[in-house]
Amino acid sequence: MHELGIAKELFRIIDNKAKEHSLKKVNKIKIKIGIASGIEKDFLRHSLLDHTLPGTIASTAEIEFEDDGIKIICNDCKTEVKIDKKEEMPADIFSCSKCGNIRLEIVSGKNVYVESIEGEKV
Repeated sequence: MHELGIAKELFRIIDNKAKEHSLKKVNKIKIKIGIASGIEKDFLRHSLLDHTLPGTIASTAEIEFEDDGIKIICNDCKTEVKIDKKEEMPADIFSCSKCGNIRLEIVSGKNVYVESIEGEKV
């Protein structure tokens, strides 16, 4: 389960940001998950809530996940495709809808990151 490793890295970022802003408690965490990241939201939630956050400054934080859409560019005809939700991904995403080429590049939507945190000051 590589979501656990990602959860630990996300918490490191959350903890650093909390210290940077003198927070004594983190109440809300907003995480963006690229729809091309391969990360399972439920596994990441479990990794955070059950294995990473207990006993920390963010142990009772509300976690909000949001999809981060992808942008794909055809390396031949330069057609761009933007997909905002996982549910909107076409079945034949592996070829260009305009020229049919399979040389596509995913230029965004592959990452997982902390978009924001909210908390209480020291």
